[in-house]
Amino acid sequence: MNNQPIQPKPDRIVALDVLRGFALFGVLMVNMLDFSSSALIPGYTRPDWNLVNQIADGAIYFLAVTKFYLLFSFLFGVGFAVQMGRMSQSGRSFVPFYLRRLAVLFVIGALHAVFLWRGDILMVYALLGGLLLLVRRAPDRVLIAGVLIILVGSLIGAGVLLDSRNTVSHLESVPIYRTGSYWDVVTLRLNAPIDEADTFAQVPTVMVMFLLGLVIGRRGILERPDTFSPFLRRWMWPALGVGLIFNALFVIGWYGQDSWLTSLGTHVGAPALSFFYASVVLLNATRLKFLAPVGQMALTNYLTQSFVCTTLFYGYGGGLYDQITPVGHIMLVMVIYGVQIILSRWWMQRVRFGPMEWLWRSLTYGQVQSFKRANTPHSR
Repeated sequence: MNNQPIQPKPDRIVALDVLRGFALFGVLMVNMLDFSSSALIPGYTRPDWNLVNQIADGAIYFLAVTKFYLLFSFLFGVGFAVQMGRMSQSGRSFVPFYLRRLAVLFVIGALHAVFLWRGDILMVYALLGGLLLLVRRAPDRVLIAGVLIILVGSLIGAGVLLDSRNTVSHLESVPIYRTGSYWDVVTLRLNAPIDEADTFAQVPTVMVMFLLGLVIGRRGILERPDTFSPFLRRWMWPALGVGLIFNALFVIGWYGQDSWLTSLGTHVGAPALSFFYASVVLLNATRLKFLAPVGQMALTNYLTQSFVCTTLFYGYGGGLYDQITPVGHIMLVMVIYGVQIILSRWWMQRVRFGPMEWLWRSLTYGQVQSFKRANTPHSR
């Protein structure tokens, strides 16, 4: 078997990079709720917020919460299919390569969860990525049937899981996040029990989006904009209608601590609104090309968001935990993401990979990868 690394394709699927970059904006918007406060606990609100901040808080839940990790999960499935297809064309063995890739991702996620932020999603992706390997050759109809079965089952069971989430544990950790040292926070993460309800509630929806991404990626639909554009234009508006209705139920359920309404919104409204977002971005990918560098170094940017925000909010840094309003939350996200757009463009003009992408690739292949771009004015 040829173990030499595959050279990065000059013809990257720009639309996917753009969509991945856009998804990172939404991921930051949602994760900021947990970075900055206890706001990801159902029913959380502050009586001292004025009407503008209450509306802003509701808008974040209505438009962002759960929508963007679904979008990122879909892109993970698409990326799996694209890599599988390219390695098959090159005559290389895909399974050993991808198992190494997942193992490295799991380690990165574990380190992220312990030393930066407890809300890591990378370990879930790494574990469920192994299931993708098992079904990689399954016919599309089997995968779609699996999607429907998982959705129905998780819709029934998710309410129970959400009811059992460890809210007390979250609240007891607030003083440590607010005033503790860095090692106090690390110790808390190491000693506190994992909130199985939060973790397991994500698994079905992540797997559903993995499978849908695999189906779309295998068909190469996103590589042919002329093929998928009519479909997107036809279905994006019905999806928006469904998304608005069911996300209204999600918000009502969230603030009213009704786990069944929350689950209904998560499993129906969130995917519908995610589809609408993806359609808008893909149909305007050429205009949004400035987001592509953010998506090319998505892992680096995701981890950087955790580093910057936990340093800003936790007691060992800026100490702003529970001090920011929803309006301030939105403004801060815009600033951080704006800086990431600028830095990502600057970086990707000069090198081939983001720093963490380079590390991930080097560890996967077991050899140091070439970092700088060749024959560019920025590579000197």
